[in-house]
Amino acid sequence: MRIATVLWMMTAGLALAQTKADIPRMPDGKPSFQGYWNIPYTPNMAQAKGEASIPYTDAGRAAFINHDAKDDPTSLCYYPGVPRIMQSPYPMQILQTPEYVIFIYEYMRLWRVIPTDGRPHPERVEPSFMGDSTGRWEGDTFVVETIGLNDKTWLDTAGHQHTDQLKVIERFTRTPDSIVMNYDVIDPAYYTKPWNLERPLTPLKAVYGLPELIEYVCTENNRDLQHLMPTKPALK
Repeated sequence: MRIATVLWMMTAGLALAQTKADIPRMPDGKPSFQGYWNIPYTPNMAQAKGEASIPYTDAGRAAFINHDAKDDPTSLCYYPGVPRIMQSPYPMQILQTPEYVIFIYEYMRLWRVIPTDGRPHPERVEPSFMGDSTGRWEGDTFVVETIGLNDKTWLDTAGHQHTDQLKVIERFTRTPDSIVMNYDVIDPAYYTKPWNLERPLTPLKAVYGLPELIEYVCTENNRDLQHLMPTKPALK
């Protein structure tokens, strides 16, 4: 083996070791996600790769084509569901204990309390807006599986749809200065394979004397409902 190759391998290994060593950690050795974070606003999950990249079934494509923007569930103050809550243009706080990782959202003052022990979902999960989430550690990556989501939410503002067969798998990996969020949208009724995306969560600092998270009231002084206009057809 050439000396240059050996040196490169040693350097790469050292860099990886330093990266792992440099990430913040909790007293139990797990990566620390604690703090305040900016969520990357993703109004259209297909924006980066284009609509043609979406692995639609025929039913999934028809659902998107026939959606109407005025029917956006969040316009009626319904909870956004998963993964849309992780794509909203509002920050979040993460609290972490050995037993739970807790996501606290400014948006609609929502929270998700996720156990970290890999426990199974309840035998009976009634469909709901936010579903049932359970987490486990895979090395330094925190993996969250959410099921039991109803079909009353949208995946994004663009109007991509799902059924109550939806399952979302989120993976959170700490870096020295961010959290990498990778997630699969799994709905065999509307998508032929998992629809995968990746986004960074970046640190949030309070500015202008305001706290990191401020009060959110969905219906206060809402004058927009009467202005919602049909947009059908969404796609020709």
